[in-house]
Amino acid sequence: MSSRIPLSTYNPRAANPVYHFISGLRFFFAGWSLLFRNPALLGLSLIPIALTVLMLIALAFGCVWLVGRMFAGEPSPFGEPLRVAAQALIFLLVLFFGYLLYLPVARVLLAPFSEALSRRAHVIIYGTELPPSGQGMLRAMWEGAKLVALQLVVAVVALIVSLLFPVIGPVIGLVLGSIFCSLDFLDVPLSARGWPLKTKLSLWGQHKSLALGFGIAGYLLLLIPLINLLTLPVGVIGATALAGRIDRADRF
Repeated sequence: MSSRIPLSTYNPRAANPVYHFISGLRFFFAGWSLLFRNPALLGLSLIPIALTVLMLIALAFGCVWLVGRMFAGEPSPFGEPLRVAAQALIFLLVLFFGYLLYLPVARVLLAPFSEALSRRAHVIIYGTELPPSGQGMLRAMWEGAKLVALQLVVAVVALIVSLLFPVIGPVIGLVLGSIFCSLDFLDVPLSARGWPLKTKLSLWGQHKSLALGFGIAGYLLLLIPLINLLTLPVGVIGATALAGRIDRADRF
């Protein structure tokens, strides 16, 4: 097996769940070294990062503009200060919620760029190209949207449970955040293979300890401002290495 393959000695069939969990952490951080060692990957990564930043800023300013229109012609002497305060609050709130929803939103809107990055990473890591998935740009975005919709349903249920039992809320948040991150990142290389959502979830279930280790690394880094912008390409590259290693272990 090529020395370019991260964790080439990883054995998906090992029985120890701790071994798989630690391997998941290592696969994620392998994405960092691969990203900065390969200018082609770094160049491709700048596109989704820049588009994500522009998207969040445009959304924030768009909401600010709408609030300004709502206060247009306000006769009250407090109209102008109130308008400015409302616009500032809306701007901060949109950026905050955009920060929380960064990964799922980017997964849907930047799906074609993420898959292009994954395909390039697969060539660099494994020396072979992934076959065409048969999915166009809209199909790639639709696959990402289905996963995000599933996550939203689960998140709403988890929120209700957390409100009923506040003590377990932080634990639920950490576990779900790790699961969602692993699903979001693995969804990219698996969508590049043309896999449907049901098959992706089945693979996740077969390698849940590995996926959780991978996901918790991504989740914790998403909590760090600015660093979280690099988490998307790093996670995609690491997930590409992980998916490729599992795929090869299943075939050989």
